[in-house]
Amino acid sequence: MRLPRTLLEPKRGRIEIIPMIDAIFFLLVYFIMTSLSLTQMETHGINLPESRTASVKTENKIVVSVTKKGDLFLEASRVTEQELVRRVAAKVAANPKIVVVLTGDRDGDAAGLLRVFDLVKQGDAGRVVFATEPPKAAAPVRR
Repeated sequence: MRLPRTLLEPKRGRIEIIPMIDAIFFLLVYFIMTSLSLTQMETHGINLPESRTASVKTENKIVVSVTKKGDLFLEASRVTEQELVRRVAAKVAANPKIVVVLTGDRDGDAAGLLRVFDLVKQGDAGRVVFATEPPKAAAPVRR
């Protein structure tokens, strides 16, 4: 008795592409959602004030945040006043052209933000800017 030729030949494996596509899309969504949550953590719940002359700069920068309660953050880590001066001085020494961006809550104390400005200046920062948001509805400027 002779066996059919198809039974004698080994079966060739197949790579199913649909499950691979599902896995790739799952990873893509995971990394997008993770990156979105990381950018929200960096703001520390600060509502920036609005400004008509706000513009976006993409330079070497470090962000110093002051919350409504007066807590200080350098980038994503909470710092004390002395630690802020020391770390800003170290970053300025490494890169003299670095820009220090001060972000303060619009409902926070202006005197607290000026105190942080003085602390940053003690760290020898030559370029300090205040972060604002552009107005939601652009009102015409009257002159």
